[in-house]
Amino acid sequence: MYHGKAIRNGEPSGLRSATNTGDVWSDILLNAGNARVINIMFPPGARTHWHTHEGGQFIYTVSGEGWIQERGGERVILNPGDVVWTEPGVEHWHGASETGLVTQIALHFGNVDWQSAVTDEEYVTK
Repeated sequence: MYHGKAIRNGEPSGLRSATNTGDVWSDILLNAGNARVINIMFPPGARTHWHTHEGGQFIYTVSGEGWIQERGGERVILNPGDVVWTEPGVEHWHGASETGLVTQIALHFGNVDWQSAVTDEEYVTK
């Protein structure tokens, strides 16, 4: 038997276009203190802009095929069940592959520093 307290500190689903390329939808599941948890859905070709996280970011791929890349690094394929950790202050982007939808749960700590959009050339370069 569960004796804890259930809380709902989220925000409704929304189209998050200001910091993404493509029609990216997310549910903010938790926004409390220094932590934020989102369920984010990227259609084919959609991705975040380049960004960093003050306290790092944890990403769990729920379904589909996604990509993540650090600035200057190789693009990494993410499949269901894959988990990645991006260290604090490391510039990166993540999103869907060219042909598939991806759903991810992302947890980050502290502020996000949003930067420029990932160009089409950067996106398709392996």
